[in-house]
Amino acid sequence: MNDAAAREQTDTEAGAFEPGLRVPFSADEKAVARRARLLKLVAAKLALDLLFVCGLAVYTHAVTYRNGFAGELEQADGLGARGWVEDLEQPGASVEVQLFLDGRFAAAALANEPAPDARGDSQHNDRRAFVFQFVQPRYGVHEARVYAVRAVGGGARRTLQQLGDPRRFEWK
Repeated sequence: MNDAAAREQTDTEAGAFEPGLRVPFSADEKAVARRARLLKLVAAKLALDLLFVCGLAVYTHAVTYRNGFAGELEQADGLGARGWVEDLEQPGASVEVQLFLDGRFAAAALANEPAPDARGDSQHNDRRAFVFQFVQPRYGVHEARVYAVRAVGGGARRTLQQLGDPRRFEWK
């Protein structure tokens, strides 16, 4: 058969008169049993994959977010922001904090000075104060959020934990 004749032929089976591929399927018991076994194996593999992914997610969360931080953004306005943070894993340690305004990074600071509590007592207090002062006033309506930074994996990764609730302010 020449190439032109082969391209014109629409029959996919040798010696058949109708176009199309016909593959006979036997309905013997062995084939049905093999298909059922294959289906069970695929379902078991999917279940094991799901368990593995869930276990990995739980482990990652436990390693990354261990005890964390306590803290609060107490005040925010167009001139700056202030609050306190406490490292629950290392009480009394300095903590790096980052300020975000309207979802964008604005500043970073190190909270290392003792923060007075509600009574003004700074003795035996593991809280550390942070203060952000803006170079230029931030006019308009803004939302401020402060995050504590934790270096994990020997400093290979840095995670952020939000301190308290966001503060909305308007400066005119």
